[in-house]
Amino acid sequence: MKNIFSNIFNSNYFFVIIKKILKRFEKNTSVDAKKWVKLNTKCTTEEFCQLIDPQLYEEILFDTLSMEKEAKKKLSKLSISLGGGGNYILLYFLVRKLKPNTVVETGVAAGWSSLAILRALRKNGNGKLYSSDFPYFRLENPEQYIGYLAKDEVNKINWFLDIRGDDVAIPEILKRIGNDNIDLIHYDSDKSYSGRDKVLKTLHPKINPKTIIIFDDIQDNLHFKDLIEKTKEDYCILEFKGKYVGILGVKFLLEMIANTASSINNLIIKKH
Repeated sequence: MKNIFSNIFNSNYFFVIIKKILKRFEKNTSVDAKKWVKLNTKCTTEEFCQLIDPQLYEEILFDTLSMEKEAKKKLSKLSISLGGGGNYILLYFLVRKLKPNTVVETGVAAGWSSLAILRALRKNGNGKLYSSDFPYFRLENPEQYIGYLAKDEVNKINWFLDIRGDDVAIPEILKRIGNDNIDLIHYDSDKSYSGRDKVLKTLHPKINPKTIIIFDDIQDNLHFKDLIEKTKEDYCILEFKGKYVGILGVKFLLEMIANTASSINNLIIKKH
């Protein structure tokens, strides 16, 4: 409690923390969201990756298992818990497969997803990651823990990290991206309906038909369901460790892998 009050009255964090608290009063639609997500989930992350490129999946398994072991060892040295990671297997696999030039992620936390993306970019030999996050306001000196697992990657690949929260960080990231479009987006920050909606609208000018968007924890509310009903986009939902990710931009993904994984069509839900 002491750390919460200390961080709340930090002038750099005050308004962001107040917004986070207010968003907790949004309508809870998690029960309906979970029902819808489970009805529309066709496979696990592992099955999805194997269908797209079984050879690459076997290759990345070694990399991700080694990365997971290394990360857990590093986290075990801390006296606090920084929570679990996003779908780092999917992220590592897609970055290796798609070879994106520009990747944006919202929500870094301990750095599981950042580590996976940065390692994959390094293996590709190209690409830059732009990350947005906000410190754990329940911890003392919380800035030190953001991207904790990925700090050793800073000098090995291009990584821009802004920890001022999405409202400030996303516009800054767009400035730095310049005239380029975003190839891959991983959304894992503000899980509220309004938070997801605002970030997506802010990023929209840099999104094109070839952009792959991955939303973590779509079982938390109905945002993903409402989004695909509004946009009529094809989508795919995958299960990972009891949680669910929603993927948009799968039409481009299908076109890219058409010759190697025709059976993947069965996993895509078409909206048009």
